[in-house]
Amino acid sequence: MRKIIQQGLLAGLVSGIILGLVLKWIQYGTGALVYTLLLNVDFVPVLPDVLPEWLEFAMHLVVALVLGVLFRLWISRWHHPWLAGLALGVASSLLFFPLAMMSDRVPAVNDGQAYMYWLIGHLLYGLVLGMVGRWQIRQRSLF
Repeated sequence: MRKIIQQGLLAGLVSGIILGLVLKWIQYGTGALVYTLLLNVDFVPVLPDVLPEWLEFAMHLVVALVLGVLFRLWISRWHHPWLAGLALGVASSLLFFPLAMMSDRVPAVNDGQAYMYWLIGHLLYGLVLGMVGRWQIRQRSLF
């Protein structure tokens, strides 16, 4: 079980970092505030209004680590890492809508272009999860 948790943490870390970098790159290139949305914590009442980017990114990675562990537990029982990764990517992309409604500094809930970028980023996130999960399953079968 310990190894599965460690593998999940690795899967979450890698996919979370890639998602963050891709959304930051998309925001830089297009102006769509998808990276800002990813890091947005305006809806958490106990946090200050402004936090440093590194801290917001660290909070994003905490979520990614938890999802990575859940993903790894899932594929330890259902050996379809690509499908599981894509399912998590699509499901997490739907967070765009409630998150967009909770802040004035992120894309509007009806911003189709921003949602398209967000979805692309989260599909990539799911593919990376699937890739790491597939690699982990193959590594395990070698031992």
